[in-house]
Amino acid sequence: MNTDDIVDIADLDCIYLSYDEPQKEEFWLKIKNMVPWAKRVDGVKGSDAAHKAAAEASDTERFILIDGDNMPDEEFFNIQLDFTGLDPIYKKAQFRWKAINNINGLRYGNGGMSSWTKEYVANMKTHEHSGGNDKTTVDFV
Repeated sequence: MNTDDIVDIADLDCIYLSYDEPQKEEFWLKIKNMVPWAKRVDGVKGSDAAHKAAAEASDTERFILIDGDNMPDEEFFNIQLDFTGLDPIYKKAQFRWKAINNINGLRYGNGGMSSWTKEYVANMKTHEHSGGNDKTTVDFV
């Protein structure tokens, strides 16, 4: 087995991306206590520019992104991405974990934890910059 086939989430940079969320400072303190290696990108206008700033802040090619209104479960940082036996293209995949709505208990992909590669983010175009329907166009709601 190739040791590059298993990626520990705890080995990736973790970027907290905030803008004007009401609890962003409280969440940042909690996240920093939970994930001491976390970095923060704050106040960048526009989702395209903010995601690109998050990618630039990462020293690892793959990074974990925490949205400013999201509080991760500590157990998240104990999981692994296992690419064993998969086509190498999957190592470039982007991942999103569901967030739990604390009002109604429902789970949604939007607002959840995500894992991006710097290469993908550098080339993606969010809805505010998309000029067409290619494979790097991403829509944020």
